[in-house]
Amino acid sequence: MTTARGRHLVGAVLGSCKLEKLLGYGGSSAVFLAQQLQTGEEVAVKVFLPRANMDVQMQKDFYTRFLREAEAASKLDHPNILPIYAYGEQNGLPYIIMPYMPGGTLSEYMAQHGALSLKEALWYLEQITSALDYAHRHGCVHCDVKPANMLLDSTGRLMLSDFGIARVSRTGELSAQVASNNALMGTPDYISPEQAMGRTLDGRSDIYSLGVTLFSLLAKRLPFRADTTIALALQHVHEPPPSLTLIRADISPELDSVVQTALAKDPARRFQTAGAFCEAFARAVAASEHAIAIANRGSAILAGNPGFVSSPSRPPLTAASSPGAKPVARGSMKYLIATAVLLLALIVGGGIAARLILTGVTSKGASKAANSNSISAAINTVTPTMAATDYLSERDDWPSSATFYYDEQQKYHILNKSARNVAQALYGDHNFGDFSLHVDMEEIHTSIGHADYYGVLLRAAADQSRYYIFEIDTTHGGQYAFVRFDGQSDTLATGTISSLAPPGKSNNLVVNVQGNNFIFYVNGKQVGQATDKSATPFTRGQVGLYVEDEGAEVAFSRFYVKAN
Repeated sequence: MTTARGRHLVGAVLGSCKLEKLLGYGGSSAVFLAQQLQTGEEVAVKVFLPRANMDVQMQKDFYTRFLREAEAASKLDHPNILPIYAYGEQNGLPYIIMPYMPGGTLSEYMAQHGALSLKEALWYLEQITSALDYAHRHGCVHCDVKPANMLLDSTGRLMLSDFGIARVSRTGELSAQVASNNALMGTPDYISPEQAMGRTLDGRSDIYSLGVTLFSLLAKRLPFRADTTIALALQHVHEPPPSLTLIRADISPELDSVVQTALAKDPARRFQTAGAFCEAFARAVAASEHAIAIANRGSAILAGNPGFVSSPSRPPLTAASSPGAKPVARGSMKYLIATAVLLLALIVGGGIAARLILTGVTSKGASKAANSNSISAAINTVTPTMAATDYLSERDDWPSSATFYYDEQQKYHILNKSARNVAQALYGDHNFGDFSLHVDMEEIHTSIGHADYYGVLLRAAADQSRYYIFEIDTTHGGQYAFVRFDGQSDTLATGTISSLAPPGKSNNLVVNVQGNNFIFYVNGKQVGQATDKSATPFTRGQVGLYVEDEGAEVAFSRFYVKAN
Protein backbone atom coordinates (compact mmCIF):
# COMPACT_ATOMS: atom_id res chain seq x y z
CA MET A 1 0.00 0.00 0.00
CA THR A 2 1.06 3.56 -0.63
CA THR A 3 0.91 4.44 3.05
CA ALA A 4 3.56 1.82 3.79
CA ARG A 5 6.15 3.08 1.31
CA GLY A 6 9.53 3.15 3.03
CA ARG A 7 8.40 1.76 6.38
CA HIS A 8 10.43 -1.40 5.81
CA LEU A 9 13.59 0.72 6.00
CA VAL A 10 12.97 1.93 9.57
CA GLY A 11 15.86 0.58 11.66
CA ALA A 12 18.17 0.18 8.65
CA VAL A 13 21.59 1.86 8.47
CA LEU A 14 22.45 3.95 5.43
CA GLY A 15 25.93 5.39 5.37
CA SER A 16 26.61 6.75 8.85
CA CYS A 17 22.94 7.03 9.86
CA LYS A 18 20.34 4.78 11.43
CA LEU A 19 16.82 5.41 10.10
CA GLU A 20 14.49 5.78 13.08
CA LYS A 21 11.18 7.16 11.82
CA LEU A 22 9.39 7.77 8.51
CA LEU A 23 8.65 11.49 8.30
CA GLY A 24 6.97 11.53 4.92
CA TYR A 25 7.04 10.35 1.35
CA GLY A 26 6.09 11.59 -2.07
CA GLY A 27 6.82 10.90 -5.69
CA SER A 28 9.74 8.53 -5.80
CA SER A 29 11.34 9.17 -2.42
CA ALA A 30 10.80 9.01 1.33
CA VAL A 31 12.27 11.13 4.13
CA PHE A 32 13.33 9.61 7.46
CA LEU A 33 14.33 10.98 10.83
CA ALA A 34 17.72 9.41 11.49
CA GLN A 35 20.57 9.51 13.99
CA GLN A 36 24.22 9.96 13.16
CA LEU A 37 25.89 6.91 14.66
CA GLN A 38 29.12 8.71 15.55
CA THR A 39 27.75 11.98 16.94
CA GLY A 40 24.18 11.12 17.94
CA GLU A 41 22.95 14.14 15.98
CA GLU A 42 19.42 14.01 14.58
CA VAL A 43 19.37 14.37 10.79
CA ALA A 44 16.99 13.79 7.92
CA VAL A 45 17.74 11.18 5.28
CA LYS A 46 16.03 11.23 1.89
CA VAL A 47 15.97 7.84 0.14
CA PHE A 48 15.11 7.15 -3.50
CA LEU A 49 12.35 4.50 -3.71
CA PRO A 50 11.43 3.55 -7.29
CA ARG A 51 7.76 2.79 -7.86
CA ALA A 52 6.72 -0.61 -9.11
CA ASN A 53 5.36 0.80 -12.39
CA MET A 54 8.70 2.39 -13.32
CA ASP A 55 10.59 0.72 -16.13
CA VAL A 56 14.38 0.55 -16.18
CA GLN A 57 14.80 3.83 -18.08
CA MET A 58 12.42 5.71 -15.78
CA GLN A 59 14.28 4.41 -12.75
CA LYS A 60 17.56 5.48 -14.30
CA ASP A 61 16.19 8.97 -15.05
CA PHE A 62 14.82 9.45 -11.54
CA TYR A 63 17.97 8.03 -10.04
CA THR A 64 20.01 10.61 -11.96
CA ARG A 65 17.60 13.36 -10.95
CA PHE A 66 17.87 12.33 -7.31
CA LEU A 67 21.65 12.54 -7.28
CA ARG A 68 21.44 15.78 -9.23
CA GLU A 69 19.49 17.30 -6.36
CA ALA A 70 22.33 16.44 -4.01
CA GLU A 71 24.92 17.86 -6.40
CA ALA A 72 22.91 21.04 -7.06
CA ALA A 73 22.24 21.78 -3.40
CA SER A 74 25.78 20.92 -2.32
CA LYS A 75 27.09 23.73 -4.52
CA LEU A 76 24.82 26.33 -2.92
CA ASP A 77 25.83 27.84 0.41
CA HIS A 78 23.13 30.13 1.77
CA PRO A 79 21.43 30.36 5.20
CA ASN A 80 18.00 29.81 3.62
CA ILE A 81 18.96 26.88 1.38
CA LEU A 82 18.92 23.45 3.03
CA PRO A 83 22.52 22.18 3.01
CA ILE A 84 23.59 18.66 2.13
CA TYR A 85 25.76 16.87 4.71
CA ALA A 86 26.49 13.85 2.51
CA TYR A 87 25.03 11.74 -0.27
CA GLY A 88 25.69 8.35 -1.79
CA GLU A 89 24.25 4.97 -2.70
CA GLN A 90 23.94 1.74 -0.72
CA ASN A 91 22.39 -1.57 -1.79
CA GLY A 92 20.83 0.14 -4.83
CA LEU A 93 19.28 2.90 -2.72
CA PRO A 94 20.59 6.42 -3.37
CA TYR A 95 20.28 8.69 -0.31
CA ILE A 96 20.92 12.26 0.83
CA ILE A 97 21.75 13.26 4.43
CA MET A 98 20.44 16.70 5.43
CA PRO A 99 19.72 18.70 8.59
CA TYR A 100 16.55 17.72 10.41
CA MET A 101 13.99 20.55 10.34
CA PRO A 102 11.57 19.92 13.24
CA GLY A 103 9.20 22.68 12.16
CA GLY A 104 7.97 20.69 9.19
CA THR A 105 7.05 22.37 5.93
CA LEU A 106 5.46 25.75 5.35
CA SER A 107 2.56 23.87 3.76
CA GLU A 108 2.00 21.95 7.00
CA TYR A 109 2.31 25.15 9.03
CA MET A 110 -0.39 26.81 6.96
CA ALA A 111 -2.64 23.75 7.26
CA GLN A 112 -2.41 24.05 11.05
CA HIS A 113 -2.60 27.83 11.41
CA GLY A 114 -4.58 28.99 8.39
CA ALA A 115 -3.78 31.89 6.10
CA LEU A 116 -0.77 33.92 7.20
CA SER A 117 -0.86 37.48 8.44
CA LEU A 118 0.75 40.09 6.19
CA LYS A 119 3.79 40.44 8.45
CA GLU A 120 4.21 36.67 8.68
CA ALA A 121 3.95 36.30 4.91
CA LEU A 122 6.52 39.08 4.46
CA TRP A 123 8.87 37.45 6.97
CA TYR A 124 8.85 34.19 5.03
CA LEU A 125 8.97 35.95 1.66
CA GLU A 126 12.16 37.75 2.70
CA GLN A 127 13.89 34.46 3.34
CA ILE A 128 12.62 32.69 0.21
CA THR A 129 13.56 35.56 -2.09
CA SER A 130 17.01 35.82 -0.55
CA ALA A 131 17.57 32.12 -1.26
CA LEU A 132 16.21 32.35 -4.81
CA ASP A 133 18.25 35.41 -5.73
CA TYR A 134 21.36 33.61 -4.50
CA ALA A 135 20.52 30.47 -6.49
CA HIS A 136 19.74 32.50 -9.61
CA ARG A 137 23.01 34.41 -9.34
CA HIS A 138 24.77 31.04 -9.28
CA GLY A 139 22.97 29.87 -12.40
CA CYS A 140 20.42 27.58 -10.77
CA VAL A 141 16.66 27.78 -11.43
CA HIS A 142 14.76 25.77 -8.82
CA CYS A 143 11.74 24.87 -11.01
CA ASP A 144 9.62 23.53 -8.12
CA VAL A 145 9.06 26.44 -5.73
CA LYS A 146 6.12 25.63 -3.43
CA PRO A 147 5.32 25.60 0.32
CA ALA A 148 5.98 21.86 0.58
CA ASN A 149 9.60 22.51 -0.41
CA MET A 150 10.08 25.15 2.28
CA LEU A 151 11.22 23.65 5.59
CA LEU A 152 11.11 25.30 9.02
CA ASP A 153 13.47 24.85 11.93
CA SER A 154 12.42 25.06 15.58
CA THR A 155 12.50 28.89 15.52
CA GLY A 156 10.50 29.16 12.31
CA ARG A 157 13.50 29.99 10.11
CA LEU A 158 12.85 28.84 6.57
CA MET A 159 15.07 26.80 4.26
CA LEU A 160 14.39 26.07 0.61
CA SER A 161 14.85 22.39 -0.30
CA ASP A 162 14.37 19.90 -3.13
CA PHE A 163 16.56 21.08 -5.97
CA GLY A 164 15.92 17.75 -7.70
CA ILE A 165 14.62 19.23 -10.98
CA ALA A 166 16.68 22.40 -10.86
CA ARG A 167 17.93 23.55 -14.23
CA VAL A 168 21.35 25.05 -14.75
CA SER A 169 22.00 28.08 -16.90
CA ARG A 170 25.79 28.02 -16.68
CA THR A 171 27.50 25.39 -18.72
CA GLY A 172 29.55 22.87 -16.83
CA GLU A 173 28.40 23.60 -13.28
CA LEU A 174 25.89 20.79 -13.07
CA SER A 175 24.59 18.04 -15.30
CA ALA A 176 21.93 18.77 -17.89
CA GLN A 177 18.18 18.37 -17.43
CA VAL A 178 17.47 14.66 -17.36
CA ALA A 179 13.71 14.55 -17.44
CA SER A 180 11.95 13.18 -20.46
CA ASN A 181 10.88 15.84 -22.93
CA ASN A 182 7.35 14.49 -22.62
CA ALA A 183 7.25 14.84 -18.85
CA LEU A 184 5.74 17.86 -17.18
CA MET A 185 8.36 18.75 -14.60
CA GLY A 186 7.42 20.75 -11.55
CA THR A 187 4.20 20.75 -9.55
CA PRO A 188 1.19 21.65 -11.74
CA ASP A 189 -0.40 23.79 -9.01
CA TYR A 190 2.64 26.10 -8.99
CA ILE A 191 4.04 25.72 -12.52
CA SER A 192 4.86 28.82 -14.58
CA PRO A 193 3.30 29.32 -18.03
CA GLU A 194 6.65 28.95 -19.79
CA GLN A 195 7.43 25.82 -17.76
CA ALA A 196 4.05 24.34 -18.72
CA MET A 197 4.80 25.01 -22.40
CA GLY A 198 8.29 23.48 -22.22
CA ARG A 199 10.09 26.71 -22.98
CA THR A 200 13.53 27.83 -21.84
CA LEU A 201 13.44 28.88 -18.19
CA ASP A 202 15.23 31.49 -16.12
CA GLY A 203 14.78 32.84 -12.61
CA ARG A 204 11.52 34.56 -13.53
CA SER A 205 9.85 31.15 -13.71
CA ASP A 206 10.63 30.72 -10.00
CA ILE A 207 9.19 34.18 -9.35
CA TYR A 208 5.87 33.09 -10.89
CA SER A 209 5.82 29.95 -8.73
CA LEU A 210 6.64 32.11 -5.72
CA GLY A 211 3.71 34.36 -6.66
CA VAL A 212 1.43 31.32 -6.58
CA THR A 213 2.97 30.39 -3.23
CA LEU A 214 2.33 33.85 -1.76
CA PHE A 215 -1.23 33.79 -3.11
CA SER A 216 -1.84 30.48 -1.35
CA LEU A 217 -0.25 31.67 1.91
CA LEU A 218 -2.54 34.70 2.00
CA ALA A 219 -5.73 33.08 0.69
CA LYS A 220 -5.27 29.49 1.92
CA ARG A 221 -6.27 28.40 -1.55
CA LEU A 222 -4.63 28.22 -4.95
CA PRO A 223 -5.36 30.72 -7.71
CA PHE A 224 -6.21 27.95 -10.19
CA ARG A 225 -8.06 24.66 -9.74
CA ALA A 226 -8.78 21.91 -12.26
CA ASP A 227 -9.55 18.21 -12.41
CA THR A 228 -6.61 17.30 -14.64
CA THR A 229 -2.98 18.28 -14.89
CA ILE A 230 -3.39 19.50 -18.47
CA ALA A 231 -6.41 21.66 -17.60
CA LEU A 232 -4.51 23.16 -14.69
CA ALA A 233 -1.47 23.91 -16.86
CA LEU A 234 -3.70 25.60 -19.44
CA GLN A 235 -5.13 27.85 -16.74
CA HIS A 236 -1.63 28.93 -15.77
CA VAL A 237 -0.94 29.70 -19.43
CA HIS A 238 -4.17 31.50 -20.33
CA GLU A 239 -6.40 32.40 -17.37
CA PRO A 240 -5.93 35.56 -15.25
CA PRO A 241 -5.62 34.85 -11.51
CA PRO A 242 -8.44 36.03 -9.24
CA SER A 243 -8.01 39.18 -7.20
CA LEU A 244 -7.01 38.65 -3.58
CA THR A 245 -9.17 41.63 -2.62
CA LEU A 246 -12.21 39.49 -3.41
CA ILE A 247 -10.98 36.67 -1.17
CA ARG A 248 -9.56 38.44 1.86
CA ALA A 249 -10.86 41.73 3.22
CA ASP A 250 -7.57 43.10 4.61
CA ILE A 251 -5.77 42.85 1.25
CA SER A 252 -5.40 46.32 -0.21
CA PRO A 253 -5.37 46.99 -3.97
CA GLU A 254 -1.63 47.72 -3.68
CA LEU A 255 -0.92 44.31 -2.14
CA ASP A 256 -3.06 42.61 -4.76
CA SER A 257 -1.22 44.47 -7.53
CA VAL A 258 2.12 43.13 -6.27
CA VAL A 259 0.88 39.53 -6.39
CA GLN A 260 -0.71 40.07 -9.81
CA THR A 261 2.61 41.38 -11.14
CA ALA A 262 4.42 38.27 -9.92
CA LEU A 263 1.75 36.17 -11.67
CA ALA A 264 2.02 37.91 -15.03
CA LYS A 265 1.89 35.43 -17.92
CA ASP A 266 4.74 37.20 -19.74
CA PRO A 267 8.03 36.89 -17.80
CA ALA A 268 9.00 40.38 -19.00
CA ARG A 269 6.03 41.82 -17.10
CA ARG A 270 6.93 40.15 -13.81
CA PHE A 271 9.41 41.32 -11.24
CA GLN A 272 12.79 40.61 -12.77
CA THR A 273 14.36 39.48 -9.50
CA ALA A 274 12.99 37.81 -6.40
CA GLY A 275 14.36 40.69 -4.33
CA ALA A 276 12.34 43.23 -6.34
CA PHE A 277 9.22 41.15 -5.64
CA CYS A 278 9.94 41.19 -1.91
CA GLU A 279 10.67 44.93 -1.85
CA ALA A 280 7.39 45.74 -3.60
CA PHE A 281 5.44 43.53 -1.21
CA ALA A 282 7.21 45.12 1.77
CA ARG A 283 6.22 48.60 0.58
CA ALA A 284 2.61 47.52 0.17
CA VAL A 285 2.56 45.90 3.63
CA ALA A 286 4.03 49.07 5.15
CA ALA A 287 1.33 51.15 3.50
CA SER A 288 -1.34 48.76 4.78
CA GLU A 289 0.09 48.85 8.33
CA HIS A 290 0.18 52.61 8.11
CA ALA A 291 -3.50 52.67 7.21
CA ILE A 292 -4.37 50.35 10.09
CA ALA A 293 -2.26 52.31 12.60
CA ILE A 294 -3.88 55.62 11.66
CA ALA A 295 -7.28 53.97 11.81
CA ASN A 296 -6.49 52.72 15.33
CA ARG A 297 -5.74 56.26 16.41
CA GLY A 298 -8.75 57.56 14.56
CA SER A 299 -11.09 55.15 16.29
CA ALA A 300 -10.73 57.16 19.49
CA ILE A 301 -12.00 60.20 17.64
CA LEU A 302 -15.19 58.35 16.84
CA ALA A 303 -15.47 57.67 20.55
CA GLY A 304 -15.66 61.41 21.16
CA ASN A 305 -12.13 62.47 22.12
CA PRO A 306 -10.63 64.36 19.16
CA GLY A 307 -7.74 65.83 21.11
CA PHE A 308 -5.99 62.73 22.36
CA VAL A 309 -6.27 59.43 20.58
CA SER A 310 -5.89 56.37 22.76
CA SER A 311 -4.23 53.55 20.86
CA PRO A 312 -0.98 51.60 20.73
CA SER A 313 1.94 53.23 19.00
CA ARG A 314 2.19 52.54 15.30
CA PRO A 315 4.49 49.61 14.50
CA PRO A 316 7.75 50.47 12.70
CA LEU A 317 7.21 50.75 8.95
CA THR A 318 10.45 48.95 7.89
CA ALA A 319 10.67 46.79 4.73
CA ALA A 320 10.78 43.70 6.76
CA SER A 321 11.37 42.37 10.24
CA SER A 322 14.55 40.57 11.09
CA PRO A 323 14.65 36.87 10.21
CA GLY A 324 16.14 36.32 13.63
CA ALA A 325 12.80 36.45 15.39
CA LYS A 326 9.58 35.20 13.87
CA PRO A 327 6.66 37.66 14.10
CA VAL A 328 3.65 36.53 16.08
CA ALA A 329 0.77 35.50 13.85
CA ARG A 330 -2.19 37.74 14.41
CA GLY A 331 -5.73 37.62 13.10
CA SER A 332 -6.09 39.81 10.06
CA MET A 333 -7.70 43.17 10.71
CA LYS A 334 -10.40 43.95 8.22
CA TYR A 335 -8.84 46.36 5.74
CA LEU A 336 -12.07 48.11 4.86
CA ILE A 337 -12.97 48.74 8.50
CA ALA A 338 -9.44 49.88 9.31
CA THR A 339 -9.25 52.38 6.49
CA ALA A 340 -12.76 53.72 7.10
CA VAL A 341 -11.27 56.07 9.69
CA LEU A 342 -7.81 56.31 8.10
CA LEU A 343 -7.57 60.06 7.74
CA LEU A 344 -9.94 61.29 10.42
CA ALA A 345 -7.05 61.33 12.89
CA LEU A 346 -4.90 63.29 10.45
CA ILE A 347 -7.42 66.10 10.20
CA VAL A 348 -8.10 66.34 13.93
CA GLY A 349 -4.46 66.06 15.08
CA GLY A 350 -3.33 67.07 18.57
CA GLY A 351 -5.56 68.73 21.13
CA ILE A 352 -4.02 72.20 20.75
CA ALA A 353 -3.92 72.00 16.98
CA ALA A 354 -7.52 70.88 16.77
CA ARG A 355 -8.71 73.71 19.02
CA LEU A 356 -6.82 76.34 17.07
CA ILE A 357 -7.86 75.03 13.70
CA LEU A 358 -11.51 74.82 14.62
CA THR A 359 -11.80 78.05 16.58
CA GLY A 360 -8.77 80.28 16.00
CA VAL A 361 -9.22 81.33 12.36
CA THR A 362 -10.15 84.54 10.58
CA SER A 363 -11.60 84.95 7.12
CA LYS A 364 -9.43 86.73 4.60
CA GLY A 365 -10.20 84.55 1.62
CA ALA A 366 -11.36 87.37 -0.66
CA SER A 367 -8.17 89.40 -0.36
CA LYS A 368 -5.98 86.28 -0.59
CA ALA A 369 -7.61 85.14 -3.82
CA ALA A 370 -6.99 88.56 -5.36
CA ASN A 371 -3.32 88.48 -4.38
CA SER A 372 -2.73 85.04 -5.89
CA ASN A 373 -3.49 85.90 -9.51
CA SER A 374 0.15 86.13 -10.51
CA ILE A 375 0.75 82.35 -10.17
CA SER A 376 1.24 80.90 -13.63
CA ALA A 377 -1.58 78.74 -14.93
CA ALA A 378 0.90 76.62 -16.85
CA ILE A 379 1.24 74.02 -14.12
CA ASN A 380 2.71 71.50 -16.52
CA THR A 381 5.95 73.49 -16.51
CA VAL A 382 6.18 72.95 -12.74
CA THR A 383 7.64 76.45 -12.38
CA PRO A 384 4.65 78.55 -11.32
CA THR A 385 5.23 82.30 -10.96
CA MET A 386 5.10 83.31 -7.31
CA ALA A 387 1.93 84.98 -6.07
CA ALA A 388 2.15 88.37 -4.43
CA THR A 389 1.43 86.84 -1.02
CA ASP A 390 2.96 83.80 0.58
CA TYR A 391 -0.02 82.45 2.52
CA LEU A 392 2.28 81.33 5.33
CA SER A 393 2.99 85.02 5.97
CA GLU A 394 -0.61 85.36 7.18
CA ARG A 395 0.19 84.24 10.70
CA ASP A 396 -3.28 84.83 12.06
CA ASP A 397 -4.60 82.06 9.86
CA TRP A 398 -2.22 79.36 11.13
CA PRO A 399 -1.98 77.63 14.53
CA SER A 400 0.82 78.86 16.79
CA SER A 401 2.29 76.91 19.71
CA ALA A 402 5.32 74.86 20.66
CA THR A 403 4.22 72.44 17.95
CA PHE A 404 3.50 75.11 15.30
CA TYR A 405 5.95 78.00 15.10
CA TYR A 406 7.90 80.31 12.78
CA ASP A 407 11.69 80.54 12.63
CA GLU A 408 13.80 83.62 11.91
CA GLN A 409 13.57 82.99 8.19
CA GLN A 410 9.77 83.02 8.43
CA LYS A 411 9.50 79.31 7.68
CA TYR A 412 6.55 77.60 9.32
CA HIS A 413 7.60 74.59 11.41
CA ILE A 414 5.48 71.66 12.49
CA LEU A 415 7.18 69.58 15.18
CA ASN A 416 5.21 66.53 16.24
CA LYS A 417 6.01 65.76 19.87
CA SER A 418 3.29 63.17 20.35
CA ALA A 419 3.47 59.43 19.89
CA ARG A 420 -0.31 59.30 19.50
CA ASN A 421 -1.38 62.44 17.69
CA VAL A 422 -0.87 63.77 14.20
CA ALA A 423 0.24 67.42 14.09
CA GLN A 424 -1.65 69.26 11.36
CA ALA A 425 -2.67 72.79 10.52
CA LEU A 426 -5.45 74.01 8.24
CA TYR A 427 -5.23 77.36 6.46
CA GLY A 428 -8.01 79.21 8.25
CA ASP A 429 -11.47 78.87 6.79
CA HIS A 430 -10.50 79.66 3.20
CA ASN A 431 -12.05 77.39 0.59
CA PHE A 432 -10.75 76.54 -2.87
CA GLY A 433 -12.29 74.69 -5.81
CA ASP A 434 -9.95 74.23 -8.78
CA PHE A 435 -6.47 75.45 -7.92
CA SER A 436 -2.73 75.02 -8.19
CA LEU A 437 -0.86 74.61 -4.88
CA HIS A 438 2.84 75.21 -4.38
CA VAL A 439 4.80 74.60 -1.18
CA ASP A 440 8.40 73.92 -0.16
CA MET A 441 8.93 71.30 2.55
CA GLU A 442 12.19 70.63 4.39
CA GLU A 443 12.44 67.77 6.88
CA ILE A 444 14.48 69.13 9.78
CA HIS A 445 14.38 66.06 12.03
CA THR A 446 13.35 62.50 11.30
CA SER A 447 10.94 60.72 13.56
CA ILE A 448 11.87 58.40 16.41
CA GLY A 449 10.90 55.40 14.30
CA HIS A 450 12.36 56.89 11.11
CA ALA A 451 9.05 56.26 9.35
CA ASP A 452 8.17 59.81 8.35
CA TYR A 453 4.94 60.96 6.73
CA TYR A 454 4.10 64.55 5.89
CA GLY A 455 2.18 66.39 3.23
CA VAL A 456 -0.85 68.50 2.35
CA LEU A 457 -4.61 68.37 2.84
CA LEU A 458 -6.88 69.31 -0.08
CA ARG A 459 -10.58 70.28 -0.30
CA ALA A 460 -11.19 69.51 3.36
CA ALA A 461 -14.72 70.14 4.67
CA ALA A 462 -15.04 72.50 7.62
CA ASP A 463 -16.63 69.75 9.68
CA GLN A 464 -13.87 67.34 8.60
CA SER A 465 -16.39 64.92 7.12
CA ARG A 466 -14.49 64.61 3.85
CA TYR A 467 -11.13 65.55 2.34
CA TYR A 468 -8.24 64.48 0.13
CA ILE A 469 -4.68 64.07 1.36
CA PHE A 470 -1.37 63.82 -0.47
CA GLU A 471 1.32 62.38 1.78
CA ILE A 472 5.00 61.68 1.31
CA ASP A 473 6.60 58.64 2.93
CA THR A 474 10.37 59.10 3.23
CA THR A 475 11.06 55.39 3.81
CA HIS A 476 12.02 52.89 1.08
CA GLY A 477 13.58 55.57 -1.12
CA GLY A 478 10.52 57.83 -1.15
CA GLN A 479 6.86 57.06 -1.83
CA TYR A 480 3.56 58.88 -1.97
CA ALA A 481 -0.09 58.08 -1.40
CA PHE A 482 -3.20 60.06 -2.41
CA VAL A 483 -6.32 59.20 -0.43
CA ARG A 484 -9.96 60.28 -0.38
CA PHE A 485 -11.97 60.17 2.85
CA ASP A 486 -15.74 60.60 3.24
CA GLY A 487 -16.60 58.29 6.11
CA GLN A 488 -14.43 55.59 4.60
CA SER A 489 -11.04 55.93 2.96
CA ASP A 490 -10.12 55.07 -0.59
CA THR A 491 -6.54 55.11 -1.84
CA LEU A 492 -6.70 56.71 -5.29
CA ALA A 493 -3.01 56.52 -6.17
CA THR A 494 0.37 55.41 -4.81
CA GLY A 495 3.85 55.43 -6.26
CA THR A 496 7.52 56.08 -5.78
CA ILE A 497 9.24 59.49 -5.74
CA SER A 498 12.63 59.10 -7.34
CA SER A 499 13.17 62.86 -7.19
CA LEU A 500 12.69 63.13 -3.41
CA ALA A 501 15.52 64.96 -1.65
CA PRO A 502 16.95 63.47 1.57
CA PRO A 503 16.24 64.84 5.07
CA GLY A 504 17.87 68.23 5.49
CA LYS A 505 17.12 69.23 1.90
CA SER A 506 14.06 71.08 0.66
CA ASN A 507 11.43 69.39 -1.50
CA ASN A 508 9.14 71.42 -3.74
CA LEU A 509 5.60 70.08 -4.09
CA VAL A 510 3.17 71.27 -6.75
CA VAL A 511 -0.38 69.93 -6.95
CA ASN A 512 -2.67 70.79 -9.83
CA VAL A 513 -6.36 70.29 -8.99
CA GLN A 514 -8.89 70.51 -11.80
CA GLY A 515 -12.33 69.01 -11.31
CA ASN A 516 -11.84 65.42 -10.19
CA ASN A 517 -8.31 65.23 -11.63
CA PHE A 518 -5.09 65.69 -9.68
CA ILE A 519 -1.47 65.87 -10.87
CA PHE A 520 1.48 65.77 -8.47
CA TYR A 521 5.02 67.10 -8.98
CA VAL A 522 7.99 66.81 -6.64
CA ASN A 523 11.12 68.86 -7.37
CA GLY A 524 10.05 69.59 -10.92
CA LYS A 525 9.20 66.00 -11.85
CA GLN A 526 5.70 64.60 -12.23
CA VAL A 527 5.46 61.68 -9.82
CA GLY A 528 1.85 60.69 -10.37
CA GLN A 529 -1.73 61.60 -11.06
CA ALA A 530 -5.14 60.52 -9.86
CA THR A 531 -8.79 60.79 -10.76
CA ASP A 532 -11.63 60.59 -8.29
CA LYS A 533 -14.04 58.41 -10.26
CA SER A 534 -16.67 58.32 -7.54
CA ALA A 535 -20.15 59.69 -8.16
CA THR A 536 -19.53 62.58 -5.78
CA PRO A 537 -15.98 63.98 -6.03
CA PHE A 538 -15.25 66.81 -3.61
CA THR A 539 -15.48 70.18 -5.35
CA ARG A 540 -14.36 72.74 -2.74
CA GLY A 541 -12.66 72.87 0.64
CA GLN A 542 -9.77 74.02 2.77
CA VAL A 543 -6.07 73.27 2.37
CA GLY A 544 -3.55 72.47 5.08
CA LEU A 545 -0.25 70.94 6.18
CA TYR A 546 0.56 68.04 8.45
CA VAL A 547 3.38 66.02 10.02
CA GLU A 548 2.48 62.64 11.37
CA ASP A 549 5.26 60.92 13.29
CA GLU A 550 6.63 61.56 16.76
CA GLY A 551 9.91 63.48 16.67
CA ALA A 552 9.54 64.47 13.02
CA GLU A 553 9.87 68.18 12.21
CA VAL A 554 9.20 69.77 8.85
CA ALA A 555 9.68 73.42 7.85
CA PHE A 556 7.17 74.69 5.28
CA SER A 557 7.71 77.79 3.16
CA ARG A 558 6.54 79.50 -0.04
CA PHE A 559 2.95 78.32 0.29
CA TYR A 560 0.94 79.61 -2.66
CA VAL A 561 -2.51 78.66 -3.88
CA LYS A 562 -3.86 80.02 -7.15
CA ALA A 563 -7.50 79.51 -8.01
CA ASN A 564 -7.77 78.14 -11.56
